Amino acid sequence: MKLKKIASLALAGIMAVSMLAGCKDGGNGNSGSSSENTNSASGYSAMLGEAVSDKVKDMDNVVFADNEKDQTALEDAVKNVGAADILSASKNTNLHDVGNKAVLADFKDAADLHREALLNSAKSFIFDGVTEVNKTRKVGDIFAIDGTMDMSKVMNQIADDYDKYFEKLQENATVISSGSPSTSTVYNFDYTISVSVVNVPATSDTTYVGSVNFIAVTVTRTVA
Repeated sequence: MKLKKIASLALAGIMAVSMLAGCKDGGNGNSGSSSENTNSASGYSAMLGEAVSDKVKDMDNVVFADNEKDQTALEDAVKNVGAADILSASKNTNLHDVGNKAVLADFKDAADLHREALLNSAKSFIFDGVTEVNKTRKVGDIFAIDGTMDMSKVMNQIADDYDKYFEKLQENATVISSGSPSTSTVYNFDYTISVSVVNVPATSDTTYVGSVNFIAVTVTRTVA
């Protein structure tokens, strides 16, 4: 396991208590960074890094790191969610996808996503081994859940749902040219998995006190 991943997991233990306390009162414990994908995981990214399977933890080309661009993009995107939808989501204790097209479109543009879904249309993989293998690619999704839910349990659920796809992230891909004679080029990949969280209070019903946590998970593939 990489040293930076071990350091990230150690930091998670220090941060977990304060984040869970913040979750109860609607706080957002995800800290920002000075540039995209360069800081260590000190927030929810680290929590997901602790929750994934041992196989994912042992993948040397996969790290968990907070992403300031994702955080800012999510904060702006959820402004498109109507008050009635926020109220409804604040009462939903089941983690669910955000289907609001305006929210997803804004997040895709601001976070520089190639696809506003973690999985392909057939829901069989995150990345294939043939699409723009020589370029950086980034995909992501947004989820929502009652803001009082224990975020460590939420990260466990995301890990349970996506472990099998994280485990299939390819170490490399080989591209064979169509010329004669043909040549082959091997591209090695690194992956960064990031989690951003924005808590939004439900204000449309003055007799109700609650909030919703919007959770963005992104996976960035870079050529090593």
